[in-house]
Amino acid sequence: MKNNFGHSWRAHLIYIFLGISLLILVFRIVSLQYIEGDFLATKGKNMLETSRSIPANRGSILDRNNFPLAVSINQYDLYALKHFSKEDFNKLTNILFLKKDFSAIKQLNKKTLIFSNLDFSQYENVKSLNLSGIEIESFQKRYYPLGEQVSTLIGFAGKDGFGLEGLENILDSELSGVSGRETIYRNASRRPQVTQEVIQGLDTKLTIDSRIQFYAYKHLSSFVEANDAKGGSVIVLDNISGEILAIASYPSYNPNSPKRQIKRNRALVDAFEPGSIIKPLALAKGIDMGILSNTQVIDTSPGFINLSGRMVSDPKNYNNLTVSEVIAKSSQVGASKLALQVGIDGLISGYRGFGLSKPPNVFFPGIAYGVINSRENISDHEIASIGFGYSMTASSLQLAQAYSVFANEGYLKDFKIFLDNAEVYKQRVIGKDAANDVLESLKLVISDGTGKLARIPNYDVAGKTGTSHKASSKGGYDQSKYIASFAGIAPLTSKRLTIFVSIDEPGLNNYSGGSVAAPLFAAISIDVLNYLDE
Repeated sequence: MKNNFGHSWRAHLIYIFLGISLLILVFRIVSLQYIEGDFLATKGKNMLETSRSIPANRGSILDRNNFPLAVSINQYDLYALKHFSKEDFNKLTNILFLKKDFSAIKQLNKKTLIFSNLDFSQYENVKSLNLSGIEIESFQKRYYPLGEQVSTLIGFAGKDGFGLEGLENILDSELSGVSGRETIYRNASRRPQVTQEVIQGLDTKLTIDSRIQFYAYKHLSSFVEANDAKGGSVIVLDNISGEILAIASYPSYNPNSPKRQIKRNRALVDAFEPGSIIKPLALAKGIDMGILSNTQVIDTSPGFINLSGRMVSDPKNYNNLTVSEVIAKSSQVGASKLALQVGIDGLISGYRGFGLSKPPNVFFPGIAYGVINSRENISDHEIASIGFGYSMTASSLQLAQAYSVFANEGYLKDFKIFLDNAEVYKQRVIGKDAANDVLESLKLVISDGTGKLARIPNYDVAGKTGTSHKASSKGGYDQSKYIASFAGIAPLTSKRLTIFVSIDEPGLNNYSGGSVAAPLFAAISIDVLNYLDE
């Protein structure tokens, strides 16, 4: 009996063990198939294949002649792997200067960056060594061939490829493209299979001419430094095509190594009180309204005028001046009387017609619109101030575009910076006769007025000087700080170019538009006209 009981107990125990084992096996099968199936399938797939991003090439920014203003170039970083050997180290040191010694590299015992930014020649030399203990990773670096000449316009992109300043920032989505993906299977072929196509970044062509940009920046930087000025700007417009040929700003920065403070684009983002350079616009509106003419005589005696209890004066008593002579001599008294005849409504509508206090057709971060004092119950002194370029602000680009109206027989064009097939929009601002009459006054500025230093050998030009006091942080105006400017049209045979220049805070020895800005206009014009063979 005892033996039977013992056998029975052991048999039951075996059956129970087998039953539990069977249940565990069934549960595991079900678990693998239904519960962990997706996870294990994914894990197995990952063991058999890897996926990696295919970066899109960033598009280039080109000038009108396809000269690269911003382009991506391949750069390479060199890494030491865990099995990096002393022999590998010795071979590398024959062609590269490694900052870390061998023991320091091996001590890290992991993949380690040992040389960054290999150029192509260095890359080829390292690659030819066929070292097993190293790895080279490539990346794209943005390069700006013109450097600081155009950096305040183009901006720059960071190492991650995203645009951080200027047009690089504005055009980032078009330039960047869309990265793709590829899968590499761990089989004998290891051939990658593209699973998501790359959309490469698009190139963008500007209306900028790199040669004209060079001339503008070269002379601007030279004049700013020579006159101990704070900065300056230049705009060059093609009046015929409606295209911007150059936008220069100084001081600037090196976009290939933008470590110091980034400088703004003064030509686009600075709005300032333009001073006398605005007078021809007031005259144009008055002529167009039929209340002024070039031959009309203005009495400026005794050389000053009291308006609303405030004095407006000229450097001397000019006595009687024709309207054209008011512009040529840049008489404040004469300009005040012209402005009062045109009236505040005429001035505001006229200036806005010329594109002032309105956004230009250039999309740029922080671009200036300018403002015009249009408050109710405005005084005669304020109206006069608006007539000679105070109580209002405008940018260099806006003033250049305004002067192009005189070259384009009364039409204002929406000057563009992107070279495409889009038609340049234009609208009539003043009549053809009014535009030509003002142009005659601008010729007199050069021949017998404040702009004599803007003369160019073998070319006839027209233009206007501007000299304005800068506002003081304490109120009123700082009598020791000026902005000197000049807007000119050249040559008069074709009236192709409008060139605007400004110098911010020139030294007190030469601070007027006639003595500082006019010769800058001449220097730029000579080079540009010779280049264009005008």
